[in-house]
Amino acid sequence: MNNLLIYSKSLLDVNVNVTYMDLMSASLPHISAENTWSIREFAEQFEITPRALRFYEDKGLINPDRESGTRVFGPVEHTKMTSILRAKRLGFTLDDIKSVLDVTDGRITDRTELAERKSGFEKVIQSLTRRKTDIDILTRDMSELCRIMDEKLLNTDENTEAIQLAEAYDEAFRQHLSSDNQFIGN
Repeated sequence: MNNLLIYSKSLLDVNVNVTYMDLMSASLPHISAENTWSIREFAEQFEITPRALRFYEDKGLINPDRESGTRVFGPVEHTKMTSILRAKRLGFTLDDIKSVLDVTDGRITDRTELAERKSGFEKVIQSLTRRKTDIDILTRDMSELCRIMDEKLLNTDENTEAIQLAEAYDEAFRQHLSSDNQFIGN
């Protein structure tokens, strides 16, 4: 029975890592297994400082190889760094990011812990889905507002009072929203 449990944990680690790396590699087709970067090159590529990279390494988020004591970043770190920075742009904390990387890197193999993390990740997915919907609606509404503004700017002379333009934009935007029947936040 113990051998089966050890085998299951090893299989789980391999499956999680391979699946995650395959998924991430598919989204970054320009990165090949031969690509490597020094810390300075890697930092420049992501427009961050080498100090920030060392900080992420200290936090256990990335783990570059070492050649003669020098950090060498490869495709795995590139994939992770892309994900880390994306998550940061979306407001995730480094602890949140580490929680995901602990699973994808195979550091979490306990079935109960994996189930708990999965439940938490599903809640994050729901929240992101709502946010994406809100962003899509707001983007569409703002694009429509810009279209209306362009139309007004083309059809008014320079002597028109700014307040009249603002009132016209407001009225047109309100009509657009009331006809939409979708409210941000629902």
